[in-house]
Amino acid sequence: MSDVIDYGRFAERLRQVMPRWEDRDRMSPEEFAAHLADTGPRWELLRAFQEEWGYEPPGGEPRWPRWSEDEHRAYVRRLKEESTGEEEETFADVDLTLPIPAALDEWWDLPFNSFTYRPRLYWTNPVWPPTVRPDPTGYGVSDGLPPDSPFVGPGADHRVCVFKAEYEYCNEWGYLAAEAGQADPRVMVSTGEGWVPQSGSVSEFFLQLALMRLPSYYGWTVRLYEAEPDVERRVQQNFPAMGLLPWRELGNRTVVYGAPDAIVYLDGEGYADFGFVVHARSRAALEGVARTLGVDWSEEIESPRADPPPLSLKAGTTDRDGRWTVESVSDTPYPPAEAAAVPPAEILGTERPDGLTVWAEEPGAGVTAGDQAGGVHLWPTSRPEDTAEPEVTAQPESAAGAESTAGTGDTTGTEKTAEADGTTEAEDAAGTGNTTDGVSADGDASAGGHEAGRLSRAAHDAPVTAITTRRFEGLGVTVVSGDSGGLVNLWLPDDGWGPAALGRHGGEVVGVSAERLETGPAIAAAWSTGSVRLWDVGSGIDATLELGAGIAALSLDPEGTMTVGGPTGSAVLRLDIDRLWPRRDLTAAVHRFDWDELECATGPAGAVPDLLLAVVEADDDASAEAVLADLRAVLYGRGRVFSATVAAVPCLLMLVGEEDIPVRWPLLNLMGEFTRIALGPACADEESRRWAEHTRTALEQCVPALYVLMDDDDPAVRAASALLLSEVPDARPDDGADPLSELMARIEKETEVEALASLVVAAARVVEGRADPPSAVFSRLCAESEHREVRTAAAAALLRCGPAGAAADPTIAEAIDRELAAPESALDRPLRIVGLTRASFLATRIAS
Repeated sequence: MSDVIDYGRFAERLRQVMPRWEDRDRMSPEEFAAHLADTGPRWELLRAFQEEWGYEPPGGEPRWPRWSEDEHRAYVRRLKEESTGEEEETFADVDLTLPIPAALDEWWDLPFNSFTYRPRLYWTNPVWPPTVRPDPTGYGVSDGLPPDSPFVGPGADHRVCVFKAEYEYCNEWGYLAAEAGQADPRVMVSTGEGWVPQSGSVSEFFLQLALMRLPSYYGWTVRLYEAEPDVERRVQQNFPAMGLLPWRELGNRTVVYGAPDAIVYLDGEGYADFGFVVHARSRAALEGVARTLGVDWSEEIESPRADPPPLSLKAGTTDRDGRWTVESVSDTPYPPAEAAAVPPAEILGTERPDGLTVWAEEPGAGVTAGDQAGGVHLWPTSRPEDTAEPEVTAQPESAAGAESTAGTGDTTGTEKTAEADGTTEAEDAAGTGNTTDGVSADGDASAGGHEAGRLSRAAHDAPVTAITTRRFEGLGVTVVSGDSGGLVNLWLPDDGWGPAALGRHGGEVVGVSAERLETGPAIAAAWSTGSVRLWDVGSGIDATLELGAGIAALSLDPEGTMTVGGPTGSAVLRLDIDRLWPRRDLTAAVHRFDWDELECATGPAGAVPDLLLAVVEADDDASAEAVLADLRAVLYGRGRVFSATVAAVPCLLMLVGEEDIPVRWPLLNLMGEFTRIALGPACADEESRRWAEHTRTALEQCVPALYVLMDDDDPAVRAASALLLSEVPDARPDDGADPLSELMARIEKETEVEALASLVVAAARVVEGRADPPSAVFSRLCAESEHREVRTAAAAALLRCGPAGAAADPTIAEAIDRELAAPESALDRPLRIVGLTRASFLATRIAS
């Protein structure tokens, strides 16, 4: 941009090349037709203007070929077809008898066409082939010309052929059907007053459209809601109009004025977001316009949007939660220039979809691509013979539902529905059922793979701006895509799942990545706002990182790092997975079951996982207790347990392991209630007894977790864990540890009175019937403990040790009598946890 270009003389450049409609009457029809057809100089002016402002043709294939369907039209068509069940007739809104102007054909084929190669610079939708107004299908909202229109002669065709529309179709641009046979006809625009002239020709329209769009991206800018008094008058006095009709769009009526290396835009109607705008090819030119107008814009000047912002990350930077740390920073653009290769061979053939915007290739998965209309396409490779079948089987009903279901993927064989033999997931969790490890109910394992050819899905309602694919064991081919509206989708084509929404964020999705970390498959997405979100596929949980400007791409690494960057450089971040997804294991455990297939007290248990996770998310004690009450009502209703109760047992124990929730020991208390269900009236039928037994079995399998909780920092949790252990005294985990031995080891080191009393009570319940009870320990506690409740619990334990234990201390009965007479006791809460009172625990022993 070294040479200064005076746009005050732009009108002269226009007059030299554009159609001279005022000379029409002075030319023969043949001469005027030849004049209109001389479009070469007009396209050269468009090329020159684009180059002046910094646009460089990228080469290769255009991102928006002429036969692409725009996303708005595709969205409306899909809605209509879904509601009617009928496919829309092709070209129903096109008059195939009308010719298409040569200039429109030529524009599509221009190798420097800044719209077809960079459509996001324009935020308009082309219409090809042009459609007529009024629209016989009802899609186009504009009417034709009124009967008394001055733009056509008597008896002429009053229709308008639309070839371009504002992004949301608030305005449409078209040429008169009566002039369709001309090489470069005039262009009209739909407004609140009907159709009015916009440009002197199709070629002039596309030049005017570029003039309205490109400088705002490539130029230095000042935007004011309204200018200072008299500034507009000074603009008109000092800077000539550029020879174009006012630009009509969204209620605006914008007139453009030319200055040295700058263009001034004035909206005369007051509907524009900014009524006064200046774009300049340099900051100096913008400052020159300000001096001419006698104003100071030093605080309002904006740098070109085309200039990428510098990467804001610095080496050593970390976030306040310690979720990531920047290990290194480089000035090298990311991804490297060679990464922007031509499309793979699979998508260059005759079956190539129209309007491809992005593509990616993964040797183990195939080639995937996205298009301008929001479509996602996959050319898959066959599944390797030694990889497992996909295990995700649920097809989401809507994109909204994918927020919770997207994490039901790599769960190592736990995501199954009921098997053919009637065994359920809950029984599998309790160790009582049979699994088929990915083989269908009839025992037939699928061979996998795909038929040759392309798989396509309508995944987005906006252009696809980022895409990737990977093959994960257990998931099969995994396709992740993002669009210009900020939506990220997940598609698992091997299993027919999706595409469904993973999440949405403000801004455009600029990069997506999928990789297997040490925790399993993970997905990352970056937005133009500098936000990055990472999902753990196995649990479905996510974390959002605010990493700042300069990010236009990203990739995950199996070693737990993530590279982000753009044209100005890159940074490698070390991720702390435990801090990034602090409840990943818990959430994965909750989502391992198909809860809708399980039963609870109120029917299908689909709401149970949300209740389980709500315990963690509760903001205060009262909220947590309310959620706990809801959980008790669905898992332990009417004194019975259900298949959902069995599945909930390991999840409840994991919740207890979350140190920051306020209802940890009440959760253990609830689990104790599960195990004490008497096989009486409430469990009289076979099914009730079955689930009562499975619930107890599930708890027995969780005994190692109770051993861990018995060493917790919270004495209430230590106490409740010991008492829950006493509900399953015969449980033996895989390492063969004896519950009584574990209890006695902790009795020796416990110092808090209620926790110590609870340990002794638990030991007293477990010791009965043992051949070699630890009577000496109980006797010492009975004689030496400074706490009355501990002495009493030890006395009860001695009684349960049999005659030898009772004989060890003849004052046991007296100690128990004193405890029964006490108004309060530290034994009361521990005994309530196991469904006992002081009387039921102590008096029955004295009687015996």
